[in-house]
Amino acid sequence: GKTLGVLLDENLTLERQVNSVRRQCGLILKNLWQVNRCLDVRTKILLVKQLVISRLDYCNILYNGLPKKLIDCLQKTLNSCVRFVYNLQGHQEDYTPYLKEAHILPVEKRIVFKACLTAYKIVWDSAPEDLRERVPVHERTDERPTRSNSTLDLFKLEYAKFNSLNAKSKLRRRQPSVFLPDLWNQLPLSLRSLESVDSFKNQLKTRLFKEAFGED
Repeated sequence: GKTLGVLLDENLTLERQVNSVRRQCGLILKNLWQVNRCLDVRTKILLVKQLVISRLDYCNILYNGLPKKLIDCLQKTLNSCVRFVYNLQGHQEDYTPYLKEAHILPVEKRIVFKACLTAYKIVWDSAPEDLRERVPVHERTDERPTRSNSTLDLFKLEYAKFNSLNAKSKLRRRQPSVFLPDLWNQLPLSLRSLESVDSFKNQLKTRLFKEAFGED
């Protein structure tokens, strides 16, 4: 079935969804290549972000925990964007320098960004009520500051509790109640406690950019 433009199957593999996104993006890139010579690099980056990468990012939080082969399929589409932007012919051994120059995060980091932004909205009470109920904020009423930890961390998410039967299931790690606390709680408190969502997004992007491409 199809929900909000996402193709779902009974096993939630999302393989049909990934293949559909790749096909759509491929058609758009094919059309863009026809006007390649008329565009400068800056314009091409703007076009792929608006027309192609936006499709890769749509509901991409659902891609968290998917098999590497499916994530690699999406990354290949992102690499195709890079080839268009820089007029590269054929497969390249390493796309990292081009992604860095274009300031485009790899697919895995884009998924992390969307997940952390969702967690931010939960913590700051701007996410849908149903999601806030499924992934509650961690209560710290029984804790007090100590010498080693003089500041209470009021910005954590509650870890999901599972029985022994489903604790190791493959779908478990793909549930928001599992991966959102994992990703969110490992962020530094200085980032999680930012009141401005714009400041949070800017600092999170900077952090993920350094993780993906290095410090410089």
